[in-house]
Amino acid sequence: MFAREPVSKMFIESIQRHLSVCGQLDLPKIAKRDPNFWNVISIREPARPPVNPRGFKLIHKVTVYDANTQDAQYFEGTTGIPRREHLEAIFRFADSVEGEPILVHCWAGVSRSTAVALCLIARGMHKDGFRLTEIQKEPPEILLEIRPRATPNPLILELGLACFLRPEKARELTVEWVNHPVFFANRMGGEPGD
Repeated sequence: MFAREPVSKMFIESIQRHLSVCGQLDLPKIAKRDPNFWNVISIREPARPPVNPRGFKLIHKVTVYDANTQDAQYFEGTTGIPRREHLEAIFRFADSVEGEPILVHCWAGVSRSTAVALCLIARGMHKDGFRLTEIQKEPPEILLEIRPRATPNPLILELGLACFLRPEKARELTVEWVNHPVFFANRMGGEPGD
């Protein structure tokens, strides 16, 4: 079980909106603290309870397992494996509330939700004409300010990046980001360099 961490509200200059990431258990506290401030991207497994909408603006629901590329075979034939269509729908939702705050949550707030947040940051920068070198460097650092325990889900990350980058560039960037020293250390349960 992951230790809960404070949920911060951060305005991200490069995408011109507030963005935050949390676990599902943090949602009632956030709804009470910031009533009707957030538009929510709710990522959950089919067996998890839905989000109580009270205290939030709009909620976009995505029902997927925390599957990685190597898990795809296990989930084949189910509706729970992350697919490109899920990410395209998330981007349409984000565009429909352009400039408004977005809160992304999954069960623990460290894998699926952080991958989606990373894609939202990178996509916003891409749409605004940032150079690829800037997109490679800045989104992980921004995400780590929002969610220090982030371990972005590689499958969701690659699917999301491939919605606006060439597939080979999406895969290359996914590998680079998944192996980011802090994300890697978080996944292994230690500090970078341990």
